Amino acid sequence: MSKRLFWTLIGGILIFAVLAATRALWMDVNDLSFLRTYIAKVNILPKEKNVSYEQACASCHMLYAPSMLPSRSWDKMMKGLNHHFGDNAEVEVQARQEISEYLQRNSADHVENIYSQGMKEFLKPDDETLRISETKYFKLLHDVVKPEMVSGNPEVRSVARCEICHHEALEGRFNKFNVRIPNYIHEGQWRKIGVEKTRGKDVLTDSTSNVATPVGDDK
Repeated sequence: MSKRLFWTLIGGILIFAVLAATRALWMDVNDLSFLRTYIAKVNILPKEKNVSYEQACASCHMLYAPSMLPSRSWDKMMKGLNHHFGDNAEVEVQARQEISEYLQRNSADHVENIYSQGMKEFLKPDDETLRISETKYFKLLHDVVKPEMVSGNPEVRSVARCEICHHEALEGRFNKFNVRIPNYIHEGQWRKIGVEKTRGKDVLTDSTSNVATPVGDDK
């Protein structure tokens, strides 16, 4: 390491230490409005709850955040519940009206969060896509996910099951650093693993490098 780089690092550390020690003088520690705003945008579930939406939809699949689709897509979906992806998902007129209004209020075009912001950037004016997984933004976020990791994975089977890989999906959080795909490991890239018996012990095997790693305690 050169002397110039060394003293640059030392200078940076000293500046950081001074700022941290004097933060009470230049930062209002009681003003957390920015942090609260950021946290609110990270969670893509709306603050308001709708019992009718939960009862009508959560019994068949996870409760998708309304901000994952634009209002026109929700409008088209609610008008075609009798042919809802191969099923009849019709509800009573009053419940349908209530759910429709809830979805419209909290759709991607009407709320601001980290998902809706990206969704709107890739939407075309006439886009009425009904499947979240077929939207351009969703495909962009999952460009490294191969079919065999989902449809060919018995523990996943469908991209519609967000909660399988995103363990905070039901709480409205999709941290890309907290993704865990069953039967796969991420070390720079996703690689398939398996469990095999070797001399009476369970080992994880990496299909790309044939590396075996003991599972659990060797004792």
